[in-house]
Amino acid sequence: MIRPTAILLALSLAVLGGCASNPQKAATSSPTISVPALKVELACGTCQVRPNVPALIQEGYNTAAANAGAKISPSSEAVLTIKEYSERGDAARFWAGAFAGKDEIKATVVAKGKQFALEDYYRNAWQGIESLARKIGAAAFDQLQ
Repeated sequence: MIRPTAILLALSLAVLGGCASNPQKAATSSPTISVPALKVELACGTCQVRPNVPALIQEGYNTAAANAGAKISPSSEAVLTIKEYSERGDAARFWAGAFAGKDEIKATVVAKGKQFALEDYYRNAWQGIESLARKIGAAAFDQLQ
């Protein structure tokens, strides 16, 4: 008669043996893409752009590039120019939400002899101009990769 412990031992060895005999293949990495560095300029007339918005746009761009495994090339440059800009005050956004208007950025990007437009807005109580600026930066990366 075969004992239950012998069966359990045989099954354990079979499972462990199967795991040891099938080596995992190493993941192959895709070639690294290179994107130009992003420079942010203002050309929206008399609009009042928060001082941290250009840096937040660059942060969104750099974060998207890092998440995609892309290398930012210091030898080439893309220029994102803010053409239109509007933002709600933080208190208005908190108290009135969507009824307080919207945070909006309209921009153009010029790189590698190409030009394209980017625009987006938020009209909710949770996300403000900071989140929108990062989103515009990420969108610029998506278009340039």
